[in-house]
Amino acid sequence: MKKMIFLKLLFAVSLLTSCYDDDVVFVDETDNLRINKLLEFKFDEASGNTTTESETGNTFEIEGKAVSRMAGVSESAIFFDGLTNEIDGEIETNLLPEDELTISLWASPRSYPVGTAAMLAMTSEGSSTGIMVGLNKFGHIVVQYFIDGSFSQTVTNEIIPRNQWNHILVGISPASQSIAIYMNEELLTTANIPSGSITWPTGSTPISIGKNTMGEMMGIFDIDYYSGALDEIQIYSGFSSPAVAEFISSQYGSPAVPDYNLGLDYSGDNNRPLYHPIPDFGWANESYGLVGLDGTYHMFYQKNEVFLGIANQNWGHFTSSDLVDWEEQDAVLWPSTGWDNFGIWSGDAIILEDGTPAVVYTGVDGIKAGIGTAFSDDNYQTLDKFDGNPVIPAAPPEVDLDFRDPYVIYKDGLYHMIIGSGISSIGGNVVYYTSEDFENWDYKGILFQGQSNQGEGSFWEMPVLHEFEDGRFILLVQKTPDTTPAITFYWTGSFENGVFTPDFEDPKYLEVVNGFLSPAVTLDDQGRTTAIGIIPDEVAPEFQQQQGYANLFSLAQVWTLDEDGTILIEPHPNLENYRGEEISFGTVDINPGSTDNIDFTGRHFEMETTINTGTADRFGFVLGQAEPSGEEYRVYYDFGAQEWVVDASDSSTSDLVRRDVQRGDFSINQGNSVELRVFVDGSVLEVFINGESHFTGRFFPESNDANGVDLFTEGGSASAEVTIYEIENN
Repeated sequence: MKKMIFLKLLFAVSLLTSCYDDDVVFVDETDNLRINKLLEFKFDEASGNTTTESETGNTFEIEGKAVSRMAGVSESAIFFDGLTNEIDGEIETNLLPEDELTISLWASPRSYPVGTAAMLAMTSEGSSTGIMVGLNKFGHIVVQYFIDGSFSQTVTNEIIPRNQWNHILVGISPASQSIAIYMNEELLTTANIPSGSITWPTGSTPISIGKNTMGEMMGIFDIDYYSGALDEIQIYSGFSSPAVAEFISSQYGSPAVPDYNLGLDYSGDNNRPLYHPIPDFGWANESYGLVGLDGTYHMFYQKNEVFLGIANQNWGHFTSSDLVDWEEQDAVLWPSTGWDNFGIWSGDAIILEDGTPAVVYTGVDGIKAGIGTAFSDDNYQTLDKFDGNPVIPAAPPEVDLDFRDPYVIYKDGLYHMIIGSGISSIGGNVVYYTSEDFENWDYKGILFQGQSNQGEGSFWEMPVLHEFEDGRFILLVQKTPDTTPAITFYWTGSFENGVFTPDFEDPKYLEVVNGFLSPAVTLDDQGRTTAIGIIPDEVAPEFQQQQGYANLFSLAQVWTLDEDGTILIEPHPNLENYRGEEISFGTVDINPGSTDNIDFTGRHFEMETTINTGTADRFGFVLGQAEPSGEEYRVYYDFGAQEWVVDASDSSTSDLVRRDVQRGDFSINQGNSVELRVFVDGSVLEVFINGESHFTGRFFPESNDANGVDLFTEGGSASAEVTIYEIENN
């Protein structure tokens, strides 16, 4: 009786009378419309890898790397990682109506999918049966359904907002040839559908929560997983109405902002870095937009949480107070319908002269690329795309290759933008635009042209135009892979009146051994030129799938220029603030064939050493030693070849990782001393030489005990002063 009184009051304004019990809602009794609850998933279990459907008592398995429970709109909810999580089970088909059906659920997307993800799929792959409620790569609600065996689909124009709880209600009625989609009590879409009957599988109906059943894949990866939280999934017989949408939604009040529990446990992953910038999970690529604002550094990067590769990528976002300890923030820039629907590529960040945080970015429509801008009114926590995008709709006619990765500086009262491109018959280049207001951009031609016949590549990406304290500029670009790997090189020179004049003809390579790419560059709070780049995994997709993540970013570096225009590279001094326990080995004598020269094991540390090279023909260090697998990663200098060698040939027993030998020219006189700072962090190695040069490497041993560390020589003896520091930032 109390429920009847409450509901009469609830719908009095709309002149509706209603009643409610655990299974049935009567709305507008004059039309005799009834919604009868058939199935309900509450996800309120405290633990375990199963969930129970309340009406039938059926048990459903929760699959994936982790079972992640979190606070929901009512008690608990389930978090879906977008890569592996789904809930599977089945119910008897005779429970499901053929004429009218309503689905109610609460969803808080974290990322939009590459394909069409399912929040709830009541069908099996290839069966031409059932109903799916999900979302597409733009965040639009998608309802797929089969009427008399024929496929139909209805898509909303509206987007499900990320990072908040949204009530979704879908009604399907072949009997009245209608579909209605509601979100947060608002009717988004209503449309005519075919008459007939909803087609269900014979016997039992598979139910998948968190993954579609259309079999969408790219390579080895499924692209139809849902990313985010789901709660309170209910299935009713009968067709929904605005009053039903309002009534069901009102049962939950105003849900709190979701606090995602990713449930990630990397404790068994010895290869995962701990003190390098790396996203929680998913794919990362190309850092850019490194900028300081109000005491906080921001860095953006190519991001995808639902696919380990390039597809429908967005902009990830890190923040740090000191350029060392980075915290992942919410992604800030996403593809939308229109000119950037195919993905948001790289760009740059800049604080405009009026103090507005802004970015420039590459948008792609699947055919051509253009350049857009976006602005922030909350210190880069969110970005709003400029209404006039694209500010540059396409590449200029002089270039016939790709066109991407804008970089912007402010100088002499103008914003100057360079963009990577190339001419197929000549080589890579950067094209040049200027603007007085950051909205209207004038094309000024090709700023600098490379020559592919000189080994400079046919296309350049990720350009940087940066001014040093003494007024000299660097123009730094990355040659994309052709018959050789991608590599970063640069010229030093002057930039005046829109003209870059190099100080030397042939570019200089940034790295001794190639493995560090696409650096983002800024000035730190002390005016030091600081850079962070990507260090790719360079492993097979199957290995990245096992990891659940791909690629990471380097430690912060400080760059200065010598008289010859060479970039000198050293670790950022803030890294020393994270040194923990210090282990000093004093002077270590190293003889050919000797082992156990230092007593240390580890995978996350800094080694500072001065090596007196003595009579050695080769000197170096070994990481990731394991018994009995024989795994070891050898890094050494070869005086005869005058080169550093990174030998990963025995670094792993896995066939899915890189196990080659890389070399890089570097001049050292035999007998001289060499100062090294070696940073080892899981699978990543960074080596700084004499405070002026740098190279990186990756190694992925499979043995759990692959943590042996040693020094060695060949052909003669050497000695070393060695100190090792544990790194403490986690």
